[in-house]
Amino acid sequence: MSQYQLPPLLCKAALCDRLAISPRTVENMVKARAFPPPVRIGKQVFWSEKSVLAWQQALFSDQEAWQQQQA
Repeated sequence: MSQYQLPPLLCKAALCDRLAISPRTVENMVKARAFPPPVRIGKQVFWSEKSVLAWQQALFSDQEAWQQQQA
């Protein structure tokens, strides 16, 4: 029987530290649908590390493609 392993979760404070942005910026980005919505567990909100990485890859895909074209 295989086990399903959940990706690590980031609380809002950890997310803000990781991205070097304020909690208000995260809230505004979520509201504008420019960032994945959080999952509420009790009084806290969390993001899976996998969703944050996917957002970062999408955000920087043009930049990374440009670097590959220059090589």
